[in-house]
Amino acid sequence: MSLLDKRGAEFERFFTAVSIEMWGDDFEPWKPQGRLGDFKCDGYRVSDKLVFQCNAPEQFVARDVEGKILEDFAGALAHFGDRMERWIFVHNQKETPARANEAVHQLRQQHPDIDLRIWTSGHLASEVLKLSDGALQNLFGFIGGQELSDGMKDFFAKEFDQATAPVPPQQEAVVALINHNVFDDAMDNLGEIDREIRRRLLGYSLWLDPATKVEVNARIEGRGFEAGVIAINAQRLHEAQLINITENHYLPVAAEVCQQAADTLTEEFLLELQA
Repeated sequence: MSLLDKRGAEFERFFTAVSIEMWGDDFEPWKPQGRLGDFKCDGYRVSDKLVFQCNAPEQFVARDVEGKILEDFAGALAHFGDRMERWIFVHNQKETPARANEAVHQLRQQHPDIDLRIWTSGHLASEVLKLSDGALQNLFGFIGGQELSDGMKDFFAKEFDQATAPVPPQQEAVVALINHNVFDDAMDNLGEIDREIRRRLLGYSLWLDPATKVEVNARIEGRGFEAGVIAINAQRLHEAQLINITENHYLPVAAEVCQQAADTLTEEFLLELQA
């Protein structure tokens, strides 16, 4: 799922998870509390008195962003006062509408003592790609201690070199598994089509947890597989107690198998952050 597709609470949860990996206990997630709300703060970095505000509405309307920035900044300033020396508005779009940028410029003139910034999806993705291997393992479900593939290391190297435009891999690489016996056993004696569908059902159920049927099916159908075949394979995995099928979701049951399946999709997941 690209950052453009992460909306509302899902985007906020992703931002919180990334922030904790980046800053540890220097970052405080703020959760709305009844009528009090969240005081116009989705996260607070203690060391530099930085307030984060996320914005990823279900329906993005460019003309609404300016008002959202003005409202959220005013609310945060009213609550935090001198506890806010920096403020960052984080949204899930690739670009910021012109009027919204202009609003931030005006706020900077009105509040020269506060450092105001805007992060787009590109800024957030850039921060993710700078994380350590261990942090990426925590975020994307890699097996602890697993080495990144050479292709992924090259990918990160290109990201760090600002003079070189990132070149996506020409072919989707498969991350080698440390111990693939459990996963292979689950896929044993399957044809190529069934194996590929089940690999993705298992992997998506863990990485997208909670993985909606609509999204998982759309991802797999987008690769040319028929809906009926997907349904049959999902039912087989359910019967084998590898995943649980609810009315709207595919949920992971056999954690080790789902983990190893997700590992084989690592590069796909990371590349989607740049979509």
